[in-house]
Parts: sequence; C-alpha cells; structure tokens
Amino acid sequence: MPSGTMTSGTSYLSPNGANLIEGEGPPTCLVAATLEGVVTLERDGPGNPWTSTARSLNERHVGALVYEPVSGKLFAGAHANGGMWVSDDGTGESWRAINKGLDRPHIYSLTARTIGDSVTLFAGTSPAGLYRSDDLGQSWSEIPSIHAVPDTDKWTFPPPPHIPHVKDIVIDPGVPTTLYVLVEQGALLKSTDDGATWCELASYSDPDEIAYRDVHRLLISDNDTALMYLASGEGLYTSRNGGGDWSHLMQRGERMGYPDFLFFDPADDRTLYMGGSYRNPGYWYEAGKAESAILRSTDGGQSWLELNNGLPDPVVGAFEAMSMYHWPGGMLLSVGTATGEIYTSEDGGAGWTLVGENVTPISKDDHHLPFLEGEALERAKELLNP
Repeated sequence: MPSGTMTSGTSYLSPNGANLIEGEGPPTCLVAATLEGVVTLERDGPGNPWTSTARSLNERHVGALVYEPVSGKLFAGAHANGGMWVSDDGTGESWRAINKGLDRPHIYSLTARTIGDSVTLFAGTSPAGLYRSDDLGQSWSEIPSIHAVPDTDKWTFPPPPHIPHVKDIVIDPGVPTTLYVLVEQGALLKSTDDGATWCELASYSDPDEIAYRDVHRLLISDNDTALMYLASGEGLYTSRNGGGDWSHLMQRGERMGYPDFLFFDPADDRTLYMGGSYRNPGYWYEAGKAESAILRSTDGGQSWLELNNGLPDPVVGAFEAMSMYHWPGGMLLSVGTATGEIYTSEDGGAGWTLVGENVTPISKDDHHLPFLEGEALERAKELLNP
C-alpha cells in the first residue's frame, strides 16, 4: 500500500487513497474523506479527545486522499465527476482543481510513487481508466494499455449502469516500476514496465464464483514481495509466489465474506489486520446492516480473532475506509463508516473509541445508500447526480 513519512503527526482516512502512513510520533490530526468534503479532527495529544475543527470541499464527495511528502501537497479525488483537487500547503484549508488531461473526472483511487527525486501520481477512474501525472497533478495523461488485455468486455459492476472502475493501484515495494491495478469487477492486472504493457493474474478466479473477479485490495509484503494477500467479493486469498497461485483463506458466508482493507502489523508480517463486512452490498439493502468487523490474524491468515471491543453490536454501516498510522513504539488504527462514524484504536485493535460522530457518511461512491432514509437519502442522491 502507498505510504509516506510525516513529521506533523497527521493520519488520513479515505476509501481508496493512501491508507498507510509512517510518522515520528503519535498523531494529533486526522483528516477524513466524506460524502460532503474533507473533515479534520484534532487532539492535544495521546489520550486526549478528538474534536472536529474544519471541513472543506463541502460540495464534493471525496473518495481518495493522498498526502505527498516530497512536495508537502495533499491531493483529493472526488466521485460523481468531482475531479481532482490539491491543497498546496497540505493542510486542506484551501483547494484548487487540477483536471488538465483527466477526461474521466469520476475519481475512484489515487496513489503516489517516489523514485529518487521524481514523484508520480496515479489515478484510477470510472469508467475504468488509469492516469498518471509526473508534475504533481498539473497535467494528466491516460495509460490506455490497461485495456490491451483479454476479457475487457467482461468488466462490469453489479449496480446499474454496470460501469467498472479502478478500485486500487499498488506499487510493488521492491521494484517501484512494477504496478498492479485492480478493476472492480474484472481484473487484477500487473505491469513490470511502468505501465507500458500488462498481464492479468487470474488464477484466483473460479468460474463458479458468484462475483466475477471482484477484486478489492492487494497487500504485498515489504520483506518478501512474493507474499501477497487479495481482498475480494469472494473473501480473502493469499499467494506466496507473486500471484502465480492463490489459496482461499476466507470465503463468502464466513465472518468477513466481503473484506475491503488489509494491513500487515509494522513489526510482523505474520500478523494481519482486515476490515470489511459480513456480506456484499446486496445484503446491506436486504438486512439494513452491514455487520462490519475488524479481524486480526497472528498466523498469516490461517485463523482470525474479531476485534469488537468498543464497537456497536452489530456495526450497521459498512466500514468504507480504514487506515494505519504507525510510529516507533505505537500505532493508530482508524475506521470510517457509511453511516458517518469514525473509530480509532491505539492498542492494536483491542479496544475502539468513537472519535467522530455524524461526520457525514464515509463511502466509496454509493455504498452509503443502503443505510440512509428520508432527507439524508435525497441529499445523497443529489450529490451522486449533480
């Protein structure tokens, strides 16, 4: 997952932005992407309460946040053709649009890469497209080669009008010119030449699965890049040979049949954290709840413990964003829900605290709709269809 080193103690929370941050000390600021812009929470120090102190980009449904440490800029990608935005001083107090060359302004995912002194931004869109910027977002160019693979005609997304999107963009931690792109639904793509050509890693896919190649998130070990975990609409997979072969660790119908977030413990690749829901969004509509959860495994994903102390039972809103901020001797886990709550844990998930209530839904695209009603639902539909 993309990461950056901060000195100001700021963590970021968004559905499809940078969700792994390394700092020098405990965070005192949390910046979250919501249905109605970017909200900032602050505290005086560890153990003190968090307070909402600012909100910006109020008329944009923000789905991805990336702080780029070389430039000190904060980037935001918005749903519903809201386009790309940058806060030049990194605070989020003011923003300007940066959409030159972005002919698909519905932004789903956003990743930053640094090689030497060069910074490249990658953006994933709906309809499924991949763009890059080598000038900190001043201009963008499409990488059309992701469509030069078999079966692109099968790419889809279940809700009408069935338009697929680029859900996740992953930089190989060992070879940064090796890229992975996850198309929801349709493909896990790999490029070893900085996006010039692509191949599909499809051996995880079973023709009998309900969801066609419903890939959500790819996690690659920094210490052994052949070790991978894939969160999908059919549960969790792992590969120990760089995606050549996969083992199915958790399946649809088990406690987390619809995982969406994956993290290694900073000190141990055998310890994993996973966030997601019991079942897919169709179930959310039927049941009126997502039954979201955070799970931890200490044996590489073979067995899992639910970390629910301090969380509601059940968790109604889907966990739509999760982030890990770690520093020498500590770690902050944060989760945001489609019903507008933010929870944090500083003890490895053993206990959770509600730090943000009614911050407006944190949601990828329309994943908040199953949990809204009345005026809130009408307002959400307006933002989705400006």
